[in-house]
Amino acid sequence: MEGIRHPVASGQQALSHMQLHALALLTLCSPATAQGDAPVAPSPGAVALKDGRFVLDKQIIPKPGGVVVKFKSADVFVPDRLIIDWFSPDAKVQYEAKNEKEQKRIDKGEIRFNGRWMRRDAATRTLVKLQKKLKAKIKKQNERKEWRNAIRIETKNFKFAHNLPDELFEELRELFEIYYKTFTKYWRLKTKLAHKPTVHIYSDAGDFNQIATNGPGGVLGYYHLLSNELHLYWDRADPELTIDVLFHETNHMLSDMVNGKFRYPRWIEEPMAEYYGASKWNKKTKKMEMGFVQAGRLAEIQDDIAKGKTMKLKNLIGSTSYQCYTWGWSFVHFMMETPKYQKKWKKFWLDIAHKNGIKRKGAGPFRTCDRDLLEKLLLKYTGHKKLDTLEKEWHAYVKKLEAQSLEGIEAAGRKLRSMGKYTKAEKFLAKAVSMGAKSPHTYAAYADVLYRGSGWSKALSMINKAIEMDPLDSEFYYKKGKILVQPGPVKNKKIAKQCYLLAAEITPDEWKYAIAAAEIYED
Repeated sequence: MEGIRHPVASGQQALSHMQLHALALLTLCSPATAQGDAPVAPSPGAVALKDGRFVLDKQIIPKPGGVVVKFKSADVFVPDRLIIDWFSPDAKVQYEAKNEKEQKRIDKGEIRFNGRWMRRDAATRTLVKLQKKLKAKIKKQNERKEWRNAIRIETKNFKFAHNLPDELFEELRELFEIYYKTFTKYWRLKTKLAHKPTVHIYSDAGDFNQIATNGPGGVLGYYHLLSNELHLYWDRADPELTIDVLFHETNHMLSDMVNGKFRYPRWIEEPMAEYYGASKWNKKTKKMEMGFVQAGRLAEIQDDIAKGKTMKLKNLIGSTSYQCYTWGWSFVHFMMETPKYQKKWKKFWLDIAHKNGIKRKGAGPFRTCDRDLLEKLLLKYTGHKKLDTLEKEWHAYVKKLEAQSLEGIEAAGRKLRSMGKYTKAEKFLAKAVSMGAKSPHTYAAYADVLYRGSGWSKALSMINKAIEMDPLDSEFYYKKGKILVQPGPVKNKKIAKQCYLLAAEITPDEWKYAIAAAEIYED
């Protein structure tokens, strides 16, 4: 799977003057010490988020709909929808009467807690016990972040090793099992591997980069053919991309499970994985839905077409280039989703791996088919005498494809922004926002595109929306700071500095946040 690997520094480095200045700034400029007051030790509260993040040793104050986390540089409200568990030794049993009858019960010393009425002192004791359990649970989950404490479990079809929150892993575990059943049922194949493959799911990119040492550079996940191990990490910054990667890389693993020693050439293998990568997981119905458009790939194809770089089918067959992920995906989508070719492609895919009489050659410990044979078989199975006629149908199909779903439009916009195609990205992102974009990273990407142009004010509103949706993402505060110090109607460096400081408190290992604050301070 093509992607971006986040660099991880190895070993300790000497701190620069600017870094030392930034570290001092975090302490000296915090509200707790600004007027010479003695530092106030925070209450030992904690918050565990659904995506695996933690906030530890901060004062936690419950509010309607969530909690407030008190950082040195700012108070941050975190909504319930992001939280698995939280605890605070300062929490109190509270309940507001909804009517006169309930108020009478409260006046008598009762209170509604955990769905039932009880004496206030009993509710307080129950709360204390609950807080202790939550504290222990959060502590245990935080310790699990060390890969040596990873959970190992075996299911009907796989072995798993992970350091994710239990709730998140259970969703993914179920997804893997449903994916296996869906894939094997569609292709009517059974597992040929002598043992169950192992799936490693890391809680972040740092673990993945440091532990999954066999992975090629610049990837978000990979499947290792010889060891039959799948490695990927949960990218909390883009959960949709994580699921895309999961579907893609798991397709490599499932193909290996049912095809044994046969390996599809890259121009078939990667496009099929991309086709499955666009699948949707319906948690309610427990089903996989396939055949969706890979919006990011389509955006790249459309960019190629605009430049007059249309892919020839004869060049795609046998290709090992990056176009396997873009144009190759579109060809497989054409085959799988066109009624005229659906059964023919299915038979082609199955026969080249399993049918007797088809010549296969060795490729290391594996077997495959050469390019010329596959071209002849493709023409035979699709009923064409020349590639040109099939190519024309394929290109006509591609030109009609559109990223119609909201998620697809968001993905296309973020993909184009990452490619530096800011003008085109702005069109997709603007449309996604007008449709009610669901990902905070879509709003952040839109803000990034806007402030590069003349949309300073709108960029600020977009990054504020991203922060509202995920108030504990340090990168959003950093981007807001960058927007605020750009030339515009207002250059509010004071707020920018506060944003940088808050980002540094949330993610203290990322030096660029504290350094940015120090640069404003020196300026």
